[in-house]
Amino acid sequence: MLPLSQASMFNEFVVSDEKATFIDGKDHVVSPDVDNNTLDHFYVLNERAAAMSAMAVTADGTQYQAQISPKALALFEQAIAVFDSQELSHSLFYHEHQGPLLAPKNPINQIPYVVIGDDNRIQIMDTLIRPHVYNGRIDTGCTGTLIDTKHVLTAGHCVSDGEGHWYSALDFTVAQNGEVKPWGTTKWQKVLTTTAWHTSGDYHFDFAMIVLEEAPHHGHAGWGIYREGIHSVAGYPADKLWRTMWTDSGEIVSSTYRLCYTLDTAAGQSGSGIKDEAGYVRGVHTTGSSSQNCGTRLTSTVFTLLQSWIAANP
Repeated sequence: MLPLSQASMFNEFVVSDEKATFIDGKDHVVSPDVDNNTLDHFYVLNERAAAMSAMAVTADGTQYQAQISPKALALFEQAIAVFDSQELSHSLFYHEHQGPLLAPKNPINQIPYVVIGDDNRIQIMDTLIRPHVYNGRIDTGCTGTLIDTKHVLTAGHCVSDGEGHWYSALDFTVAQNGEVKPWGTTKWQKVLTTTAWHTSGDYHFDFAMIVLEEAPHHGHAGWGIYREGIHSVAGYPADKLWRTMWTDSGEIVSSTYRLCYTLDTAAGQSGSGIKDEAGYVRGVHTTGSSSQNCGTRLTSTVFTLLQSWIAANP
């Protein structure tokens, strides 16, 4: 698809000499405290390459690193500029939905019933319909989205504290609805995030991927680079009925790395996919304030980086 191979831009993962440090326990995650007046930032080429390099860890504590060459990143960005000038990017950088192949293990149960102004969130009563069937709850107290059959897209701060320590409770329960877990809970085997988030807590690169031991239901959401329009954020807010899924939708404002909105969210929704009206994931919800909530934008570079993570960690 790309004139520059993924392997030439994103080098292979190599084992780190340093063993991982884990933070144990469930429901530990706290969203970053972000000054929304500084949501956009300029990075020079070397800074971008270093930031987008990756850190990974397996459940046994083995850490990995993958570096991005500034030269390769420059060539890639030049290619992207050509695609953008010819309006090709939106047709190249996306994946289609894939429906679940496995039936639920138990029937769904209809469960009764930082907010900006009035709370406009709506409860998702049927979590087995698309696109909600790809959403799930992470044991750290976050939300994630299946973007491949066993790969969960979420926020970087849902897997790492941004100071070099990993969370250990990363098992994933897809389509959970209160007490009901239609496909059960799936254990994690590996997690990846950017060097910029893991070591420096840089919220411009606050995204991550959890690799599961097996595919929960062999389906995944469609996903691709950001496009303008109405979007929604659906996840598992801690201020609502225990582990139920809620959503809100509205307009999005975009910057180089971030997407911002006045959609209502709360703790527990970190890592939720920012989805367009067709249910395609176009960003990852990460932060909130009294004036607006924000997330990481899926750019062409982020999209390709995530593809490379999936390819390197099947």
